Amino acid sequence: MIFACVNTKGGVGKTTTAVHLATMLARQHRTLLIDGDPQASAASWAAWRRESDYQPSPTTTCLTGKAILSEGKPLSKGFEHTVVDAGGRDSTGLRSALLLAQRAIIPVGASNLDAAAMTDLLEVVEMARDYNPELDVRVLLTRIDPRTKDAAEMLAFLHEQKLNVLPTRICERVAFRRAIGEGAVVQELGRDQTAIQEMEAFFNEVQR
Repeated sequence: MIFACVNTKGGVGKTTTAVHLATMLARQHRTLLIDGDPQASAASWAAWRRESDYQPSPTTTCLTGKAILSEGKPLSKGFEHTVVDAGGRDSTGLRSALLLAQRAIIPVGASNLDAAAMTDLLEVVEMARDYNPELDVRVLLTRIDPRTKDAAEMLAFLHEQKLNVLPTRICERVAFRRAIGEGAVVQELGRDQTAIQEMEAFFNEVQR
């Protein structure tokens, strides 16, 4: 399965989602992680992971622009799973990721800015479906503040758009930032059981 974590808005936990998904998949099968973001955050995480010697690790490579599709397609054939972390803006790389993917995961926050970005992203997704009609799109609410009603309002908006929203909510937690900074995933640090449960629930849902 080829997954692409995409959003035209930054700061939604896209790389956090991508590296956790790739690591959890790597527990089961050989997994390729393609860093398609010019900021190369996923590649930095992979380098920190090698230094920390966490296992298992997805094989990680950097591709940009059209190479995400042209090079990513043959590369992915050597792996059971591929995860693409696409850049946080509308770009050739993001569009190439949508053409490569079988399943797109859209991490999204719960603000008016996130809703506005979703409207733009959905237009890009629909254009991608003209060439990749089997593309399965799923939305993941991330960086949620459970003390507010923002998530409920965002959920209502997403349902109005007739989007497939995963039941899991990933809340804003220090554990995620610490794990990424150490080249780890929250399961490996083991300090926040709620964060672990959220990420494991996401993993179970996204594979169905």
